[in-house]
Amino acid sequence: MSEQTEVQPAVTQALPGIQPPSVTTHSVTIGGRQLRYTATAGFMRLTDDTGKPKADVFYMAYTADTGKGGERPVTFAFNGGPGSSSVWLHCGALGPKRLDLHGDGAYPPVPPYRLIENEQTWLAWTDLVFIDPVGTGFSRPAGESKREEFHGVTEDVASVGAFIRRYTSENNRWMSPKFLAGESYGTTRAAALANYLQSAHGMSINGIALISSVLSFQTIAHEESPGNDLPYLCFLPAIAATAWYHGLCAPAYRKNFATLIDDTREFSTGAYATLLAKGYGSTAAEERAAAAKISAFTGLPRTYIER
Repeated sequence: MSEQTEVQPAVTQALPGIQPPSVTTHSVTIGGRQLRYTATAGFMRLTDDTGKPKADVFYMAYTADTGKGGERPVTFAFNGGPGSSSVWLHCGALGPKRLDLHGDGAYPPVPPYRLIENEQTWLAWTDLVFIDPVGTGFSRPAGESKREEFHGVTEDVASVGAFIRRYTSENNRWMSPKFLAGESYGTTRAAALANYLQSAHGMSINGIALISSVLSFQTIAHEESPGNDLPYLCFLPAIAATAWYHGLCAPAYRKNFATLIDDTREFSTGAYATLLAKGYGSTAAEERAAAAKISAFTGLPRTYIER
């Protein structure tokens, strides 16, 4: 495991009700090479135009000790929900440490839990700042503010955007290439943030990583919205890709992943979309032909699909 050393916090005097940030130094081994970095865990107070406290935003930042300072890329990362802290991307995917899981990570281990070095951490290429939106993790409204003031698409974007602007200014990162990484609802937030940061703060974003993307909620609302066929069209290529990985698609596709995906997408937006739109107006021949196609893509029995 990496070594850890306490260092002097960047802020020596706490704001009222807020402890100074915890700043420590560590190292992680990536591809056989050691990377030293600084970890900062703390709160950033957001205020209104008159200086009154609005919220205390908790964050975890990792900056590599490469000597490149403010020119190194920095990625602001958050999960979705809405209502989730950034713990999943932090300890499950991107951070320099990750939770030690069994095998393929399909289920959690039994206590005691432990963290191990994450050789796939993005810290190899970019500094990382994990943000807990207000009302998640340790982030809370401050002063006379209420949670409801942050619980809307525009309100959420404005508060996260205010944090990013302040972090960028206080840490001299305006010259750094800046990226956003969001998961699930965090992809919706990231898309809106890119526009907000540009229009409200004059901050340009170099790129966005969309993880488990949902930019249109109609693409996933098949149970909540009966009669909405769009999710079935969107899911089929992903199901086909999963079948290919497990060797379950038709033999003709098993050695040509690109052809499988191209054919599935063409079918989804063409004959399959038409068939679903027809509903009970489709013919038995059309249904049999569609079932045969879906069976070839997914490996599911044709009779099962027809039923």
